[in-house]
Formats: sequence, structure tokens, C-alpha cells
Amino acid sequence: MKRDGYRCTHLDDLGERCAEPASDVDHVLRGDDHRDVNLTSLCGWHHRQKSSREGAAAKAANWRRNNNKFRRTEEHPGLL
Repeated sequence: MKRDGYRCTHLDDLGERCAEPASDVDHVLRGDDHRDVNLTSLCGWHHRQKSSREGAAAKAANWRRNNNKFRRTEEHPGLL
């Protein structure tokens, strides 16, 4: 947080930095890489938004992966 000036580092669509104070340190890329280059300071609101997006994407990927297991590869016999 000290490196980022204790401010949220989230950039909006215009490239302007969030003015809120940072309260959380988040991984840029998922995993256990705790190097400085993979950590960023975020305010609570932006941290929740980022975590929610990542969770929804993981849930959707898991659903697609499981749904494809039961997809038929041939036509139903009654439709031939």
C-alpha cells in the first residue's frame, strides 16, 4: 500500500485513478504469487467488484465444463 500511496489503483474507462483510500491488497493474477509486481492496492468497493467478476467467471467456466460432459454427440433416435 505504501508503494501505491495508500490510494486505490483502479483506473476508470477514461484512465483516471480512483480517489478513495486503499483498504485491501489484491493479486493482479490469481494464485499464490506474492511478489510486489503481482499485488495492487484497492479500495473495498473495487476489490469486491473485481472478486465478484472473477468468481462469476469461474462459476460460468465450471458450469460449461460440467454441462459439456452430458451433451449428446449424436441425434436422438426418435428424431432420425
